[in-house]
Amino acid sequence: MGNVKKVLKSNTKDKKYKSYIIKVTIKNTHPPVWRRLQIPAGITFHELNAIIQLAFNWSGYHLYSFEIGNLLIEIPDDIFDDFDYKVINSKRTKVDKYFDKIEKLEYTYDFGDNWIHDIQIENVVESEEKLKNPVCLKAKMASLPEDCGGPWGYEDLLDVINNPKDERYQDMKDWLEQGYSVWYDDRTYVDLNRINRELEAYKDHAKFILGEYDL
Repeated sequence: MGNVKKVLKSNTKDKKYKSYIIKVTIKNTHPPVWRRLQIPAGITFHELNAIIQLAFNWSGYHLYSFEIGNLLIEIPDDIFDDFDYKVINSKRTKVDKYFDKIEKLEYTYDFGDNWIHDIQIENVVESEEKLKNPVCLKAKMASLPEDCGGPWGYEDLLDVINNPKDERYQDMKDWLEQGYSVWYDDRTYVDLNRINRELEAYKDHAKFILGEYDL
């Protein structure tokens, strides 16, 4: 798809609506687990977080952060100040401010498991119709199980679950069946229609993540 294209304001009377095509890949997964998404312009980073969570079936119970150089975009927390980084509020910062200038950034979900996602901004799209909801255009590999220990814990889980003779096999199988995430024995399986149905509720999911907080 190429690098980001600068979008110029049209001088015609026909209004053009902007959206972004991004590829989100979970680092250190083999084969890579990724989703290609088309997202509306004008959304906040917190709403982008909700979109990514729905696309990968993350529950939303853990903290998150976007990283661009020495800038962190997240829900500010005075308890965990990091003076090596400048922190700005993801609830009040729109993606356009950065997506029109950069080609990539990182997104981390769950600071314990440390699921790091590479976000590549592949293209900027102009159209006469406004993109109402984000769309998952393509996806590879099934979603990963929540709280399994990150990419390396996931690799260990696969080794155990594929070996019924392993002494941890039954415990791991029971844990998978009771977990937050949907588990598919076929790790290549992706239900694109399901993802897109859930993406229609991305604004509701953004509010759910915040709990008692207001957008």
